[in-house]
Amino acid sequence: MKRHRWLILPLVFVLIFQLPVPLLGADTVTPQTGSAETKISLEQALQIVKQNFEISKELTEFTSSFSNYQSRQVWSLDWNTSGSSGGNFSAQVDAVSGEILSIYSWQSVQGNQAYTLPRITPEQARQVAEATVQKLTGTKYAKLKFLENKAIVPINLYGETIYSYNWQRFENGIPFQGNLVSVQVSASSGKVTAYNIIWNDFKIPEVNNIINAGQATEYFNTAKLLELQYFLAPAYKPLTTAQNSEKVQLVYTLKNGGTIDAFTGKPLVLNSGQWLFTNDRALGGLGSAESAAKSVPLTPQEQKEIAENAKLLTREKAIEAVKQWVEIPSNVTLKSINLYQDYSLRGGKVWSFEWGTPSGSGAQTINSRVNAASGELISFSVYSSSANTDGSLNAITSEQAQTIALDFIRKIQPAKSQQVKLNTDNTADFVKSAEFTSITFNYERIVNGILFPSNNISITVDLQTKKITSYYLNWWNLDFPQLSEAMSPAKVQEILFQARPMQLTYVLLYDQGEAKEVRLVYQPSSESSQTSGLIDARTGSFLDFQGNSLKDQPQTHIFTDIAGNTAEKEITVLGMAGLFGEYGSQFRPTENITASAFLRALYTIKNGSENNLPDTDVIKKAKEEGWIQDNLAPSQIVTKELCSQIIVRFLGLEKIAALNPMFQTSFDDVPVEERGYASLATGLGILKADNNKFYPLQPMTRADTAYALIRAFETGFKS
Repeated sequence: MKRHRWLILPLVFVLIFQLPVPLLGADTVTPQTGSAETKISLEQALQIVKQNFEISKELTEFTSSFSNYQSRQVWSLDWNTSGSSGGNFSAQVDAVSGEILSIYSWQSVQGNQAYTLPRITPEQARQVAEATVQKLTGTKYAKLKFLENKAIVPINLYGETIYSYNWQRFENGIPFQGNLVSVQVSASSGKVTAYNIIWNDFKIPEVNNIINAGQATEYFNTAKLLELQYFLAPAYKPLTTAQNSEKVQLVYTLKNGGTIDAFTGKPLVLNSGQWLFTNDRALGGLGSAESAAKSVPLTPQEQKEIAENAKLLTREKAIEAVKQWVEIPSNVTLKSINLYQDYSLRGGKVWSFEWGTPSGSGAQTINSRVNAASGELISFSVYSSSANTDGSLNAITSEQAQTIALDFIRKIQPAKSQQVKLNTDNTADFVKSAEFTSITFNYERIVNGILFPSNNISITVDLQTKKITSYYLNWWNLDFPQLSEAMSPAKVQEILFQARPMQLTYVLLYDQGEAKEVRLVYQPSSESSQTSGLIDARTGSFLDFQGNSLKDQPQTHIFTDIAGNTAEKEITVLGMAGLFGEYGSQFRPTENITASAFLRALYTIKNGSENNLPDTDVIKKAKEEGWIQDNLAPSQIVTKELCSQIIVRFLGLEKIAALNPMFQTSFDDVPVEERGYASLATGLGILKADNNKFYPLQPMTRADTAYALIRAFETGFKS
């Protein structure tokens, strides 16, 4: 069972207003936010949802809740199954207007699940989505514009295929960023499985006395909103290679999204705690004695680990390193000690310690981490349950707190303190509110005169006790490209505006987490999925969040030469998944398939996008997967015999294929030792045969391959 991923922005918005509060019945006191009164009862909300969507009879368990948050009053309705089989239908209804704000449904699949060829086309699904949007949005529909989507539709081996569609809100002919309608439709049932509307009711600024796009571009250039930085893609797991093997990239980034106020022509300055909500981003990180006696031989890797550990600080030395900078009161005891590999050191090891007192009044906790090789203090945090509970005013200002923070950094890291710059955009002046009694300063690393925001020193100062309550060092030893390798800002701006010209748009301004007002601004347009706010400073390519070129990302392919082909449906699905695009808009169905093209498709579907792998690496990966046993030339033509072997191994059925006695009477034109593969491939409907003839040396065409791949996925994936 696997739920489909909901679109990120709609989900974020749903979570914003779905904070639970006690359920209110229809006869209770009317909840109120501002001047808006709850007009929709629970019964009415139920009727609204059931009039527009079919609730499966299997969903017999029903619960509801009511939330009142940020001027939004919402009924949340949930239907679930009562037995072991999973399923859910949830909906949110505006308790003032009666508008359906979102729905989401899923149902578990019993037994062995396999791929299902879509029963409806993307265009048919779009018509279903369009009708749903038109019905549910009412008068708002006239302000919506369909957004073309060239994103791939992956072949999901573990669940059904889902089509996704979005509509953008427009006001005065201008896009309203962050306000949109999203719909998902099942490719097998043709039913809407998810719907969400984000629509904020604020005064819309009039389009009067504003600058034009050309002027906005000039102001952008004058304000130098393109900033040269060093960029390192985030790692998802501890590194096993040397630290300096990671690739630091020179990039240009958009400061504050490149936003220009449409009335003043000045860069839009956001105060502390403010951010803009747009379509695609928010703008604003020992063995026992018994075992030892048996003297078991150690592997070279194990011996290496022992040797490396021998170079590390003892825990006593590490504790001394902590106490050099952190006061450890006599009434606390050491509760935990750990030595482990830590991501913050890009694979290095740290000692981690926790001191504490018994819970209750006056409880204290101190956590710290030390570089196990160098003794460098990486972080510490101090918590006391009795701190700042007397309601006294702050003893120092933010400026005085900053002095304390900087003095500490200069003492503990004299060299690094000369290589950082305070990020004033992210430093909130909490002193303005008596509610806050501490302030955090974030000093970002500067290398060769430009920012490397992936590294920083963060420090928190208590405004009443004047003490440092937390410290965090994030600093890696890396090789950085020379600035001489970067294009000039003027050249990058030319590339940026050619792909993303300045566009007049409405944006929603959030302040302290709450939507406040709509602003009219100019921003580089974001209509294309092949652009971003991150540009490779050496090549001018737009990059994704992993630092990969967006132009190399897979896109859906619409083939113009497959009409009437017996495998037209199968080829279409593979094209939507971004596969077999080596000939552009042509699929070339009658051309023989090469080993690299066949195995690339198979590997991509199983492991995610690998379209950029060199052909030789594709062959290597396939061998690692066990799909092939011998080295193949990437250009080798795949025969039916080879195809049957690869697919049977892909499906995890090789042991069955090896049971030769089962297949001795099948296909007299196939060697006995290969008949298991041929019999399984034909018996499962993956490949075709003619009576007792398999024709093992017959080349597979690209159309034959498309048909075979889809049939294989439909049998159930076991590899």
